[in-house]
Amino acid sequence: MAADSTPARARGDRLTHRRGVVLGVAAASVIAVIAAPLGALALSGGASSAGIGDAASAQARAQAEAVASAEAEGVRLHLAPATSTTIDPRSPLTVQVELDNATAEQLAAGTLRLTRAEEPIDDADELDAWFGVGDGTPPSAVELGTAESRATSAGGSTTVTFTVPSSALGDPTAPVIGLGAELVVDGTVVATGADAFATPTGTAGAKTTVAFAYPLTIPEQTTGMIDAATLEEWTAPLGLLSRQLDAVADRPVAIGIDPRIIASIRALGSAAPESATAWLARLGTVTNEIFPLAYADADVALQAQLGLTTMLAPTSFSDVLDPSSFTTPIEPEPGTDEGEQAPIDEPTPTADATVPATLPATTTPTDGPADTPTPTPTETPAVPGEVPSTEALLEWPYTRTDLAWPADDTVATGDLGRLDAAGLTTTILAPGNVAPTDSAVSATASIDGSTALVADARITAPLREASAAGSDTAWRSATGQLLAEFAVAPAAGGPALLATFDRDAGEHSVRVAATLGQLTNDASVQPTGLAGAIGAPPVARTLVDEPEDPQRTTTAQRMLDLEAEVGQFSTVLDDPRLLTGPVRRDLLALFDVAWLADPAAWDAAAAQWLADRRATLAGVSVVPSSSVNIFARESPLPITVLNALPYPVTVVVSADPSNGRLVVEDSVTETIPAESRSTVQVPIAAGVGRGEVTIAISLASPTGVAIGRTVYISGNVQADWEGLGAVILATAVVLFFGFGIWRNIRRRRKQRAAEASSAIAESGVAKSAEAGGAADAAEIADAAAAVEAGDDAGERETARAGVDTAERADETQDDEDPKRD
Repeated sequence: MAADSTPARARGDRLTHRRGVVLGVAAASVIAVIAAPLGALALSGGASSAGIGDAASAQARAQAEAVASAEAEGVRLHLAPATSTTIDPRSPLTVQVELDNATAEQLAAGTLRLTRAEEPIDDADELDAWFGVGDGTPPSAVELGTAESRATSAGGSTTVTFTVPSSALGDPTAPVIGLGAELVVDGTVVATGADAFATPTGTAGAKTTVAFAYPLTIPEQTTGMIDAATLEEWTAPLGLLSRQLDAVADRPVAIGIDPRIIASIRALGSAAPESATAWLARLGTVTNEIFPLAYADADVALQAQLGLTTMLAPTSFSDVLDPSSFTTPIEPEPGTDEGEQAPIDEPTPTADATVPATLPATTTPTDGPADTPTPTPTETPAVPGEVPSTEALLEWPYTRTDLAWPADDTVATGDLGRLDAAGLTTTILAPGNVAPTDSAVSATASIDGSTALVADARITAPLREASAAGSDTAWRSATGQLLAEFAVAPAAGGPALLATFDRDAGEHSVRVAATLGQLTNDASVQPTGLAGAIGAPPVARTLVDEPEDPQRTTTAQRMLDLEAEVGQFSTVLDDPRLLTGPVRRDLLALFDVAWLADPAAWDAAAAQWLADRRATLAGVSVVPSSSVNIFARESPLPITVLNALPYPVTVVVSADPSNGRLVVEDSVTETIPAESRSTVQVPIAAGVGRGEVTIAISLASPTGVAIGRTVYISGNVQADWEGLGAVILATAVVLFFGFGIWRNIRRRRKQRAAEASSAIAESGVAKSAEAGGAADAAEIADAAAAVEAGDDAGERETARAGVDTAERADETQDDEDPKRD
């Protein structure tokens, strides 16, 4: 295209406000009317000259301020041919002027004035001048007619139609014709508009090579997966995804697709809606170049500014995969009877590594007539299948995978190097992120040693405006502007340019299709693929440093830090991916570029995500309890552990006393069921002394990661009373039983002694009686009485007396026996 001396951001401003007739045109008209008398007065040197000049200047300034105020408040004029996006100056022209009142107040009735550029527009500089962009002098305008406009309510619109004869359209060989309009209310110009349209001469000129890129995405959401109901709605004939694919399928436009769409459909397996699987199958057949955006269209510039050299990606889908939705049909072996199932040895399920776009059929097609009934899915047995891997869910035959497409004007110095390190060696940049050049250059650029594709400001802005037009008149106006840009483009053989659609283009897919249709049929446009644009020699360009909002970056860093904590915490699960998988996917969803359009909503969603993650980290905890009394030498300490997660967790419960009065023998590993609480018995033993002790109760995962907060429990140790009490009790028992045994022994000894003494005494008395020793018998009787009285000495004495008496009796008897003889 022609020299590009206007900054890219200024071009965006031009196209935002290009609806107004050049303010300079209106101002020039006012000045021209007043110029002659002012000049005369100036020549005369009259004192009143200054006063009249000041009044005219004040009037011009007031008029300019009124126009600027009206445009700022949302009063816009759109003008375009009634039935086309080009103008044939050889035929009469019907022009529609649409007045949009986006203010909160009613706009009074006024007069619309239609004009055109007096001279033909032959190049880009003249086109910029007509739109009031740059330093060029606005061209003169020729009035084509006036019409009354009725009052327009707040938020409403009004359309006024003009019929212009061909003779009033100027040079029929002009490449581009400029049209303008202004709205006058109560003598003040309150809104202006300007447009330009190519003519048959312009559209028959040289072709401009251009590549188009379209983002196939979904609106912002807080989850990293699309549920079945939403997929069914969006892939219905008039659904969001269907309309987007209809708009770009098999057209000369490269599609950057959010991999979340593909993974969400595949993860449902046989439970996916039929419309979703059909949509995915159709995507696999289109002829477009297809490249992946980041998962959930996560902001790659934000990730680079967080210092990441590896872009975030999903880690797992295991939490959303149902094995029953992935079944493999059992096909009968050749030669088996109909309906007879051949035996299967070890029916180990298998999974297709690539997960085809469409689900596997459950019946086998037959070669019979078309009206031959086929078995229903329930008639074909199936075995459970393995769930697909993360790689299989995300895999797609992309044209290329080395492209990064950050949001407009968000790339900062150093970001391209980090994206290169992540494998994204070519970055698509918005025109405002790169310093403009003095002439049209190739889309391929070299910036700080990295490769980039820079969108062209002149065609990207009207392309986006056309794709988002809210009315037919606004669409024809924007599309006419786009074709006018191509009409004044450089000669054939120029560099390949790039134009990109906005991220929200999916919401206006009808306009996208219509705009691409116009470009495809325009003789001045030569569409090419991204490969054609990237293959051109790169041009050295300078990056305009456009870092993201520091508050957004700070919040994103907090989210990354908290995700890392959840990753460590997840080791309490047998399969940590059940927790880390959805956390990562939801994080990527909140990094979606679409959130940039509503910072307040993103702040609220991010705050909720942070709160939910903190709740997850607090989901496994020790339930605080009151103080405990410890009386036994060894006893278990009951600890209640809460698990609020939907998965069982395994934790190591530890107790740490504050002093030696209590000794903890060992930690306890326990599995807590999902969404429940369990009591864990931690073995403890009393130490030395008695008194107060504080016990710190903590949890850890089996890998040693601290879980939750440490809970402190007060304890009262009185365990030494057990030993003292045992000694006292043992002593009492010994004394009691010892005394009883002693008494029993003593009593039995007395009984035996008494019996022995009585027997001896009786024997001695008898013998003494026989011997006639009355004195000895009396002595023995006294000793026996002493024994019965409990006198030990008497017992001994009785025994001796009995012995002595018996001996004497024996001696007496022996003495008498010889006498008898």
